[in-house]
Amino acid sequence: MDDRVARLESQLQDLSRQVADLARRLDALEGEPRQQAPSATDEVIEAPAARLPAAARGLDAGTALTFIGRTLVVLAGAYLLRALTDSGTLAPHLGVGIGIAYALTWVVMADRAGARSRRGSAAFHGLAFVLIGFPLLFEATLRFKFLTHEASAAALTALAAVALGVASRQRLRGLAWVTTLGALFTAIVLMTLTAHVGPYAILLVLLGVATLWMGYVLDWVSLRWPVALVTDLTVFVLTLRGISPRSLDSPAMALFVQVLLLALYLGSFASRTLFRGRDIIPFEIAQSIVAIVVGLGGAAFVTRWTGVGALPLGLATLVLGFGCYGVAIAFVERRQRRRRNFYFYAAVALVFTMAGFGLLLPPAPLALTWAGCALVAAAMGRSMTSLTMKSHAVAYAAGAAIAGPLFSHVLHGLGAPLDLPWPPAGLATVLVLAAILASAWLVLTADPGPSPTSLARTPGFLLLVLGAGGVMGLAVAWLAPPLLATRPAADAAGVIATLRTAVLVGATLALAWTARAWLVEAGWLVYPLLVVTGLKFVFEDFRVSRPVTLFAAFALYGVALILAPRLRRR
Repeated sequence: MDDRVARLESQLQDLSRQVADLARRLDALEGEPRQQAPSATDEVIEAPAARLPAAARGLDAGTALTFIGRTLVVLAGAYLLRALTDSGTLAPHLGVGIGIAYALTWVVMADRAGARSRRGSAAFHGLAFVLIGFPLLFEATLRFKFLTHEASAAALTALAAVALGVASRQRLRGLAWVTTLGALFTAIVLMTLTAHVGPYAILLVLLGVATLWMGYVLDWVSLRWPVALVTDLTVFVLTLRGISPRSLDSPAMALFVQVLLLALYLGSFASRTLFRGRDIIPFEIAQSIVAIVVGLGGAAFVTRWTGVGALPLGLATLVLGFGCYGVAIAFVERRQRRRRNFYFYAAVALVFTMAGFGLLLPPAPLALTWAGCALVAAAMGRSMTSLTMKSHAVAYAAGAAIAGPLFSHVLHGLGAPLDLPWPPAGLATVLVLAAILASAWLVLTADPGPSPTSLARTPGFLLLVLGAGGVMGLAVAWLAPPLLATRPAADAAGVIATLRTAVLVGATLALAWTARAWLVEAGWLVYPLLVVTGLKFVFEDFRVSRPVTLFAAFALYGVALILAPRLRRR
């Protein structure tokens, strides 16, 4: 029994020696000798050094000089290839191919060095890749004419993707910065010298989205700002070039890049906020605003100017608008309950929906459609007790008034100067005004809550302003023709001025009574209307009226000044 135990102990010792020998050989092959397990005392003494990053522990002055020297030797090899190509020893296409392969060798070396935690070596290998690869594409495009501008942009995209992939995999932030800045500089120079912006704008959009996701995953948040800035400026320049007949960039190319900018950036924001359940952040808000202005606004500008792609762009924008409303109401509001995300998606939905209808419809149907949207938004705001949807009702109502002739009636009804003749009021204008008044009623009569603030009452007040101005304007438009039919033409201006004063006085008294009875927001209009009536009296009635019409105007305004404050106080 003792012999068997002794043999087992001997075999275990032999097996332990063999495993230790294999471990030493493996460490020797990888070039990193194994550290012996520290004792408790050693761990306490060396803990501060162990907490330092690997690059800080291993990159001293001598090592840095070694890396710099090695990088110079690598660059010497690249210049040797260029010399062989310049002398004709290597054909241009062969020299470019070998040069790209040579550059890719060093990004592979950076990946291997990063995998072994040699971050300093990996950083210099990556720098060598950037210093060789990007200038090589510049030479191949402009000097050797070996690459077209599309092929050059594609090659630059591929090289940047390889380097950023290595940087992300090995957590080499320095390589990511060098690659990103190098790609930005190369793209700017190439698009300037080749006069082709479109292909390089596509590259910049892809680069911007890549750095955006690197910020999401790796927390490299500062990298996305410069790329987004350059990308937005480039797309803006492409928009201007898309409408120029002498430009090498077509309107179709401009539209493609604008839609790509919107789709990739907003799609990325949606992926993070919806699928990963995160709150919207300042960069996403800022870039969404700029992307909508540059992308959607630029696309609408190009389609209006050139007539290219208006129908598909309008339909796609409208679908996105309805989709964003669905996401905001059905998903964010009811499931996530993240108010910031709800405001964001609702705002994007408003912009997309208004832009989609604006691209598809002419002015008169557009005014009716937006008025219908105002009515729907007001009803939803009432049922959901949502200030956001009530604000959307105001935006749609204002758009409906501006798209049709109602807005001029609102301005003139509220006392703005008038050049005769008074604008006509057709059936479409009446329908738009009716929808605005119905929207105002839905918002104003909704439950204000236990302690409503002035901000919560603002949408209803703005709808009331539009509705009241429209009613006064249409009242003058309908009453003026029968009054002018019995008066000389010389009295037309005075009659219209007195009629406008009478309508303003009547509206002021009606609003004051309404404020006393039940509607607080109506009282907010009383004193502003009294001031507007007084200014109109001075600048219009005195200038164009005769003594008879001035008598009526004085009397009416005096009655308003006496009764309106009393009605409002009660």
